Amino acid sequence: MRYIDLHLHSYYSDGLDSPKDLVKKAKKEKFSIISLTDHNCLDGVEEAIKAGRKYKIKIIPGVEIETKFRNYSFHLLGYRIDWRNQELRNVLKKMQDQRKERIEECLLTLTEQGFAISKERIYQGPSKYIGLNWIIDFLKRGKNWQKVKRDFRWKKNQILTLPEIIQKYFVHDKKQILPAVEISFEKAISLIKKAGGIPVLAHPAEQLSWRDDWLFSTLKKKGLEGVEAISAHHNWANIEHYQKIAKELDLLITIGSDYHGDLPTEWQFPIKSLWQYFKVKIDPYFYSSLKKIIT
Repeated sequence: MRYIDLHLHSYYSDGLDSPKDLVKKAKKEKFSIISLTDHNCLDGVEEAIKAGRKYKIKIIPGVEIETKFRNYSFHLLGYRIDWRNQELRNVLKKMQDQRKERIEECLLTLTEQGFAISKERIYQGPSKYIGLNWIIDFLKRGKNWQKVKRDFRWKKNQILTLPEIIQKYFVHDKKQILPAVEISFEKAISLIKKAGGIPVLAHPAEQLSWRDDWLFSTLKKKGLEGVEAISAHHNWANIEHYQKIAKELDLLITIGSDYHGDLPTEWQFPIKSLWQYFKVKIDPYFYSSLKKIIT
């Protein structure tokens, strides 16, 4: 049996694993086609492709760009891109630099909340676009962790999830203290296509309700070519709904778990990995619908 996953993250953005280790894990889980789609970053693609040759897994070069369209924030996946394209890399580098500026502001706010934050240790990692989970990791250590447990009135066997911590410490007056760095949807579409890529809207149910269905025809006119209808972020109703929209508009239907890494063993979750329940078999139907991306 062969599986496919077109939405994975490495430690070059906000994942936990190196591209090589990620490919190795995917091989163990019997995936035959995967795509590395780090946030606003291409640094891990070449390493993933080399590991793919070693472990005999097909690697689709990808990226996930954070975008803005009118009042909507979208994550736009780019597949089959030329990861060496200089124009794309230059724009992503600017986004990474802007992210660092916002990280500085975020760390200052956390310090004012009473946390002990080491900027040097945060920046010494490989991440080019530091995600919230990298920072939250520092809140789960030493004196910071003791503060978190006091604030949550922690009890034995209580599991504190990322959404709970984000809501408590990273959202003030309904605004994120570490907002995403976004470029316009149109610019991201243009960059992906200039790099020879295929633009696909990631996990639409995360950003949209069914009242927003009218948007898809508009986004297609802007150059959108596919929808990640089958996502670990979606319930079955979402999966069914966005497959229907994609098929009616003649958009590609793609599949992605948005895997960032397994949950820590010490948290004692019965299911610690997305891949324990989210695996999509490559069958003739999906092969034909994904042929433009995976061949």
